[in-house]
Amino acid sequence: MKTIAINQYCSADEFTMVDMPTTEPQADEVQVAIHAFSLNPMDIAGRMGALSSPFTDLWAFPLVLGWDFAGVITKMGKAVTGFNIGDAVFGSAAPAHAANNGTYGEFITVNTKELAHLPAGLSFDQAAALPIAGLTAYYGMKHNLKLQSGQKILVQGGAGGVGLFAIQIAKAFGAYVATTASANHRDLLTRLGADEVIDYHETDPAAVLHDYDAVFDTVGDIDTGLKVLKADGQLATIAGQPTDEQQHDQQKKVAFQFTQGSSQDLADLAHLVVSGQVKLTVATLPFSVANVIKGHRSIESRHTTGKIVIHVTD
Repeated sequence: MKTIAINQYCSADEFTMVDMPTTEPQADEVQVAIHAFSLNPMDIAGRMGALSSPFTDLWAFPLVLGWDFAGVITKMGKAVTGFNIGDAVFGSAAPAHAANNGTYGEFITVNTKELAHLPAGLSFDQAAALPIAGLTAYYGMKHNLKLQSGQKILVQGGAGGVGLFAIQIAKAFGAYVATTASANHRDLLTRLGADEVIDYHETDPAAVLHDYDAVFDTVGDIDTGLKVLKADGQLATIAGQPTDEQQHDQQKKVAFQFTQGSSQDLADLAHLVVSGQVKLTVATLPFSVANVIKGHRSIESRHTTGKIVIHVTD
């Protein structure tokens, strides 16, 4: 199969097209012909050699990166239930995958823990944008922060891939949502449902926001988030490691989020998209080395809005 791989930890410029063998599914796995995959900041960390165990446990060079995908099941293990050959699906690869079993290629073999059927009304390109960023936000709102209707939440970094999902999911749950972003993102975030958009270049969020029930931090600014919370509020971060002092700030709860989503969570997230409660901000590029390089450079610039999806086949 054709893959876009790296031969060492490197800059974005060193991706290359490599023919590699496909992997056969084990008893609890399916093989999927990839129609689209998306790029994530985690991919950049992997390319640069900044990830460690368990992500790198099975890696070697040449290495195919990537976790998010959407496609069609082509082979199945004997123990798989709930899926059939020919089913359109989307999901996320396991954190530790073999060097030739990332998503930057034509096929991938995965277990079904984070695999869901593609619902009517959702394209492969749209579905490929959901798993890591969307599931991270959904897990944070539903399972970690347990956000309730009428509560107030601050989403720090609302214009990023995860932040855009978090704002809309929080609104779908009935929350009042404030977010931080550059001024040029204000109109977009307001259209997506943010009740309050704070330009962090001009205003300290802690100076204008008080007594919030929850903070979802995607930028690593835990101190500011804690100042915004009420005494028994809760902060979940995906971008920083709380210090001992931060973890014992009054009665406030603060923790790094370990996302453990499920097929049902993916299906619920997809329903929010199909029903129009979550709108996707996606830039789609054709499958090529040049476009993977372009996507990595864009994410590295830290000014990407939404998700970058690579379209492999119709």
